[in-house]
Amino acid sequence: MNKLLLLFFCLIFLDLHAQRLHNEEVGLIMSGKENEKMRVMLITHINDSLLLRKRAKRIGKVDETVHLLAKRMLATVQHSDHKGVGIAAPQVGISRRLILVQRFDKEERPFETMINPVVVKMSDSLCDRTEGCLSIPVIRQNVNRPCSIRVRYKTPEGKKVMEEIHGFTARIVQHEVDHLNGILFTDY
Repeated sequence: MNKLLLLFFCLIFLDLHAQRLHNEEVGLIMSGKENEKMRVMLITHINDSLLLRKRAKRIGKVDETVHLLAKRMLATVQHSDHKGVGIAAPQVGISRRLILVQRFDKEERPFETMINPVVVKMSDSLCDRTEGCLSIPVIRQNVNRPCSIRVRYKTPEGKKVMEEIHGFTARIVQHEVDHLNGILFTDY
């Protein structure tokens, strides 16, 4: 019984430790203002490539640093140097489970922040479409992905969401969640 209790507390400690942002990550996030873009990791740089191929860690407490990260990621994905429709935290050097997705399925096409997103269901029907990536700037290729998904995530305000997403927005979510798992679209 005591061994089980000790194991339980060790697992909780390890989980909490894994969710806390490291000092290097906090420093990178805090190194600029909220409307200042971050450097995009490129697959052609060895250290960037290693980070892009790593599974990102969950985000525990959503604090001011996480909010600043989301704002800086938005500035990055909307910057004229590399305008995109989605971005994942590993693409800016932060190995955490946070993505921003342009919602083509909503009026005014806003960008939404998804914290710890998980695709819990995929449609059997597949859609083939050309994809690109901020981290692989010169390559475009067709990728077959499920046309619809069910995704679970948390908003920056702490609201838990489960929703069905279809079409191009579903593709963007899948592409960005792949980044959180160390998968690039060229792997397909």
